[in-house]
Amino acid sequence: MLIFLLVLNIPEASARRVRIGIRGGINLSDYRFDRLQIGDTWFVPGNARTGYEAGAVLRIDLSRRVHLQSELDYAIVNYDVLAINTARRVVSLRNGRLEIPVQAGLQFGPLRFFGGPLFRVSHTGRSSAAEVLRIGFNDRNVGITGGMGLNIGRFFIDFRVSGYPRSRVWQTFFSGASVRRVRVPHDIVYGGSVGFFF
Repeated sequence: MLIFLLVLNIPEASARRVRIGIRGGINLSDYRFDRLQIGDTWFVPGNARTGYEAGAVLRIDLSRRVHLQSELDYAIVNYDVLAINTARRVVSLRNGRLEIPVQAGLQFGPLRFFGGPLFRVSHTGRSSAAEVLRIGFNDRNVGITGGMGLNIGRFFIDFRVSGYPRSRVWQTFFSGASVRRVRVPHDIVYGGSVGFFF
């Protein structure tokens, strides 16, 4: 900690404040991959869908402008994929994620900018048509998140983007008895939340 403070040129004696709070909000998935065929069925990305998220927040103010923040978040992220065979069918996929983002932040008055790694602790998945399609979304357990926020007294508003440090990831598609590794160039979640500190 001493090294971190020296690097930031923050006097060690400066007052630090630890705050604990909660937050909740909605998210929007942006999921894209190239049209692909598995067996007799073609799959293409569907429309973006909304989900929700909630979490506990721990923020340490290192100075008036610099803070560290960690969270324990649970997010439900929803996806739609269009399956085309003899008929067209929308397969809705629901992914529950327990995540721990660790962020460093800079504050300028009420405005705040933050970013850092996102660690996925566990996940659950559900498909509206599991025999048609299931997707292993969590092949990469470490992502990255960043965004901006606004502090209003004990309340705060956050807008954040979460994804992967590389532009392309590989995920596993299950369709019937077939399994296919699929390159996904775009798997981003946009979120907005409101929270407060106790």
